[in-house]
Amino acid sequence: MTNTVDKREIEQFSSLSNKWWDKSGPFSALHKMSNARIEFIKQNATRILNKNKVDINFLEGINCLDIGCGGGILSEKLKRLGAAVTGIDASKKSIDIAIEHAKKSRLEINYKCITTSELLEIKKEKVLNKFDLVVASEVIEHVNNRKIFLSNISDLCRPGGIVVFTTINKSLLGIFFGKYLAEDVLKILPAGTHEVEKLISPENLAKEAEEHGIILDSFTGFIPTFRLNNIMKKEFGNFKLTSNILVNYGAAGIRI
Repeated sequence: MTNTVDKREIEQFSSLSNKWWDKSGPFSALHKMSNARIEFIKQNATRILNKNKVDINFLEGINCLDIGCGGGILSEKLKRLGAAVTGIDASKKSIDIAIEHAKKSRLEINYKCITTSELLEIKKEKVLNKFDLVVASEVIEHVNNRKIFLSNISDLCRPGGIVVFTTINKSLLGIFFGKYLAEDVLKILPAGTHEVEKLISPENLAKEAEEHGIILDSFTGFIPTFRLNNIMKKEFGNFKLTSNILVNYGAAGIRI
């Protein structure tokens, strides 16, 4: 079995696992992006939802897989929208934090310390084509083998289901703002969080995904807001959706 996990990156995230729910800590950007990420997911989930859904239970009846869930920031929001959520991550420490926080929040989420390859290998008959919605948010830029990772996602998502990615564009602006400014200048992210060679452009992601039966046809950008107090504190404000996909972007589409 070939694994897509980069052990060095997993060790780094594991070392920070007790900081997942510190909204001013090393994962503050993920917290501030979470509402914009959810908005993008909802926009695309409407393709497979009953049009009469109300916001409070928007994803009710949807079987969702959150890949690279970390401490559960996005998984909990998806669960609160009514989805049946399975969150997976290769870091046991992160999964332990996610389980503990979900219990405190009284949320029933199926967390597993496992990779996509291991999930398919161990429970292939149960998970093949199982999920209506597969989310890989801020994950694809950390895997060792995108081809296998995309193949696994395709196998996990049912035909007609929705796949959502969010990541950093491999553009000059993406590299400057998403890596060097965030890691080295503002220090919003721990140094070494991203490797330039692992970043991918929307065009290449769409091309590679299509090779595995995932047709990405919805793209959006994520841009932080800045107020004077944010600049003084060397931090981002909350993120909002934008048509500019040169830095952070989301890509979504149908698994055919």
